[in-house]
Amino acid sequence: MRSAIVEENTLTVADLPTPKPRENELLIKSLVCGICGSDLHCLHHSHELVESSRQVVGSSILDPDQPILMGHEFVGEVLESRMPDSPFKEGDKVVSLPFLMREEGMKLVGFGTPEVPGGFSQQLLVDGRLSMKVPNGLDAETASLTEPMAVALHAVNRAEPNRNHVPLVIGCGPIGLAVIAVLKMMNIGPIVASDFSKARRDLAIRMGADIVVNPADHSPYESWKEAAQTANAEEAGPSSPLLGGDDLKPSLIFECVGVPGLIQNVFAGAPFGARIVVVGLCMEKDSIVPAFPIMKELDIRFVSFYTPEEFGATLHHLANGELEASPLISDTVSLDDIGSAFERLSKPEKDVKILVKPSE
Repeated sequence: MRSAIVEENTLTVADLPTPKPRENELLIKSLVCGICGSDLHCLHHSHELVESSRQVVGSSILDPDQPILMGHEFVGEVLESRMPDSPFKEGDKVVSLPFLMREEGMKLVGFGTPEVPGGFSQQLLVDGRLSMKVPNGLDAETASLTEPMAVALHAVNRAEPNRNHVPLVIGCGPIGLAVIAVLKMMNIGPIVASDFSKARRDLAIRMGADIVVNPADHSPYESWKEAAQTANAEEAGPSSPLLGGDDLKPSLIFECVGVPGLIQNVFAGAPFGARIVVVGLCMEKDSIVPAFPIMKELDIRFVSFYTPEEFGATLHHLANGELEASPLISDTVSLDDIGSAFERLSKPEKDVKILVKPSE
């Protein structure tokens, strides 16, 4: 089978053996797989990913000295099932959490060696216990957004929004736009969104943002303050004699950029008592001035991944038409064009989510 592989920070397409499913695993044909920001990190910063994972969890999530097979935002067609009393049959269209639960430990699909190929391979293995049939005739392209939209759903769930919150989304890349879509689905708003790119600000409006801001021209925090004004004391958020706030609804800020300095920038702009959810993955060391979150009594939450329940809920929200995510899709390419797609996403202008069809 053909597969995209990364070796020494270089992306190529190679012929590899077809993987063999173990018990409880499915062999699937990859129909479509989205390129994620973490795939770009894996290509350009694999050693940094290794060091970060070792420091955090005590082991590496990948081996940069071996070929890396990426792709975790996939939809596939079942070719073979090794599950006892399998609910899946040949030809079923499925999505799956990107993990293989094996006796020797968990394997991450999309960050593996040739024995555990990812969605940028023509065929791959998934854990049948973590797989779900795509319902309601949902098309494969939209179904492939289940994984990134589940990340956004988890981020919003961690934020614990209520009907009075006025959210501010900093950064309208793929995850920021996905967060906007989830907030819109939950009817939390008005939604204020900030990005330097006009194309992404326009897309933020399509995804559900009510107010978009170019931070080069106007402070997003001032735009948020204008949107959050209230004369109703029951709607007001936290306030302080020193910093005020009794005329403002509660603030909910999503940091979706992930570059050094952004978290401190949010601390400086946030109102008293704001709840801040850090979604952007910064791969470099960063620094903050603790006096800002201390004196403002900021509530800071960091997020990663999602639960199986959130993954399943996201799939059904997409299939039922409750969650509008298809505007995220910028283009669809073949496996032969995956290199140029990665280059486009490394310096994005209009591209947000490029999908790869490995079997075409």
